[in-house]
Amino acid sequence: MPNSILIVDDEKHMCISLSKLFNLHGFKASYETDARAALATLRKQHFDLVITDLKMPGMDGISFIDTVKSMKLPIPIIMISGYASIENVVEAMRCGAVNFYSKPVNTGALLEEIRKLLSIKKNSQQEELDIITANSKINELILMAGKAGPTDAPVIITGESGTGKELFAAHIHTMSKRRDKPYIKINCAAIPENLLESELFGHVKGAFTDAREDRMGKFAAAEGGTIFFDEIGEMSMKTQVKLLRVIQEKEYEQVGSDKIRHMDIRFIAATNKNLPELIDRGQFREDLYYRLNVVSIDIPPLRKRKDDVLPLARHFLNEMNMLYNKQIIDLTDEASAAFLKHDWPGNVRELKNTIERAVIFCEEEKLGIEALPESYRNQIEYETRHLKNVYDKVTREVILEALEKTNGSKQKAAELLNINRRTLYNKMKFLDLL
Repeated sequence: MPNSILIVDDEKHMCISLSKLFNLHGFKASYETDARAALATLRKQHFDLVITDLKMPGMDGISFIDTVKSMKLPIPIIMISGYASIENVVEAMRCGAVNFYSKPVNTGALLEEIRKLLSIKKNSQQEELDIITANSKINELILMAGKAGPTDAPVIITGESGTGKELFAAHIHTMSKRRDKPYIKINCAAIPENLLESELFGHVKGAFTDAREDRMGKFAAAEGGTIFFDEIGEMSMKTQVKLLRVIQEKEYEQVGSDKIRHMDIRFIAATNKNLPELIDRGQFREDLYYRLNVVSIDIPPLRKRKDDVLPLARHFLNEMNMLYNKQIIDLTDEASAAFLKHDWPGNVRELKNTIERAVIFCEEEKLGIEALPESYRNQIEYETRHLKNVYDKVTREVILEALEKTNGSKQKAAELLNINRRTLYNKMKFLDLL
């Protein structure tokens, strides 16, 4: 059961912003914009913590805290205010507030304070693993990952760059019995081929020119845990042969050594390439593919799951609000429309980067299209002009048809169209029909 937080602030946008932030981090948040209404809520419902503003109409934060204490409710209360003076801080503490934060609130510090008060250990890894989705296909894949997680079956995750392959790999590890053991990520595209073998297996001193001392490899570091091979399609055929042996025999040797080392590791791989096509071209070993491909998870691109665009955008908006200490409560309708129309060739990664840039430049209560890069603005402006042209064309045809039916009588045409004569006249003038 998540810990519950009640927010009391007469500024509704602050309530909404904090609610989204707390919900995002695993709490259950509610809010009231009136202190007296908040007292009534506290009488009916249990909360683990209260956050209240200082200056509010009707009943201020000090009176609110006094009343809560008189109700003998053992709830920690944090005060926030845009009027942070020494007198206000002292008075708030005297009445029983456990801390005082000035606006704009440092949300990182506030979250840390809440976790301490509620004795919640921060699990940053789990926060990173939240898979935000409203899409049925992604939910199916999450269920599949959940079933594969507790096993030791190798998994291949496929999908375009930026779709969230690494997120799924980490999710599988945390669902496994190895969750408390190492999770080692290896980007096969980022490590030069001449170093990859040493990186994986380790080496002994003198194994090659620069081997000045023994070095433990990734396999040794991952013992008992999981190794994630990102972009495995970039691995050379030579290294593929050695990896196949490791998976089959569960043993390996360090570079420059003939001593066999046994291992216990779970393998997950990911790629944005079509591995069967690479096999046909002789660039990937078929036997390695089938060894790894016990469970296959293919993540669709964002353009094929548009129902995820706005939930993800709002998730990243809350994340960037916290990072940049902003209080942007939502997207405007125009920005939402632009996001839904965009194809997102860079997938979720592109969406996150776009939101981050927009939050940096946004100075409004809502994130609007003016904060988006020019390419997004041009797209929706073009589509708006296109729709207007279509509308004008249809309007013109309807008016001409009405005039034809009424032998050119504007009065009768207006009656037929169920508009007044002046409206018809104005439309005809605008469409150059006069």
